[in-house]
Amino acid sequence: MPSEKERVAELRSLVSPYLTSYYDTHFNLLRWIQAYPGASIDQVANRLRQHLLFRASDWKLDSMVEKERGYHPLHSFWPLHEVGMSGVIPNTIVVVEQSGYVDHLGIHENFSHTEIFKAKLHDVEAMLAAVMKVEKETGEQASVMMVVDCEGFAYTKKLVDFMMGPMMSRGEFLLQHYAELVSHIIFVNFPSWATVAWKMITPLLPERTREKFRILSSNWRDEITSLMDPSIGPSFWNDEKHKEFKTTMARPPKVPRLEIKSPSEKLDKLHVKAGKEHWIEYYLEKGDAVDFHIMGNSSFGFSIVRVDGEEENDVFAMRPVFPLFASLHGPLKVPIEDRVVVPESGLYKMWFSNLRAWFSSVAIHHSIKVHKNQITV
Repeated sequence: MPSEKERVAELRSLVSPYLTSYYDTHFNLLRWIQAYPGASIDQVANRLRQHLLFRASDWKLDSMVEKERGYHPLHSFWPLHEVGMSGVIPNTIVVVEQSGYVDHLGIHENFSHTEIFKAKLHDVEAMLAAVMKVEKETGEQASVMMVVDCEGFAYTKKLVDFMMGPMMSRGEFLLQHYAELVSHIIFVNFPSWATVAWKMITPLLPERTREKFRILSSNWRDEITSLMDPSIGPSFWNDEKHKEFKTTMARPPKVPRLEIKSPSEKLDKLHVKAGKEHWIEYYLEKGDAVDFHIMGNSSFGFSIVRVDGEEENDVFAMRPVFPLFASLHGPLKVPIEDRVVVPESGLYKMWFSNLRAWFSSVAIHHSIKVHKNQITV
């Protein structure tokens, strides 16, 4: 049986045309092998290749963390705090999310799916950069422990529907692209009403993902000391019996109702039948800009890709300029609006997918504008 080093070397050889010097580390590749223990190295390479194509899209993941957090308006409403090393579990970085106080519904009703991904990917890339730094310093594999504080969650059917829909869709996307980055997901202040929703969600998760989750009991303040140094925990965890949590952390604000403007002109409409996909083709020159506004009455997939020939039809093997989303949970509350500037001349395809549907068509309303020679790339 090949050694770990040999398997990583083989995987590297299979994806070398897509690897960047930033991402090409032993442990980054090892995480993909660990994520799919029963898969062949070719199957792992296909998964990793899709992620590397995503990294090379217009969102430029390798350099995302060079921007200071806060550049996106969503960051102030959804904080994520890297509080330090576990001190108990070796090479483990602890990140605390105040999920119960995050205005998830307000975010969902005021920001598009893609803007939410764009903002949160900065957090995930920051975690990846922190893990890579520890690995470089220690020569050992590192990971992240997510501590999810559920205090503040109040039961509403709307919230449960959100958890079962858009939240699961986003979680699926992040798990697909950040294999084995997070080793532990710890819930504290877990409300009793959420147990029912949790029992519905967990069967849908891969077994390896389920193993990462742990819900602490009502004695979580004591239990968590077996996982992390309590001094790095937020000070609002303190109560009459516990004064050991020292990190200052502000509560996130609610999201004000933002104005979602209707398009100034009539939108084009297309129907994509269940199990089908639809392509719109453009020949673009380097520096051309594509502006788009998209709404859908159900879930659908979307991307803009660069192709070498009209006959190409496997979107997962194409080079995305706008990231490939296999499924954006619908109906959309907020339209997807963005601009892509193409980095080279050639044939580009806009992909709309209803491949995951069994019975229902999806109606997509869109406005797509091409502006020639807008920016020098």
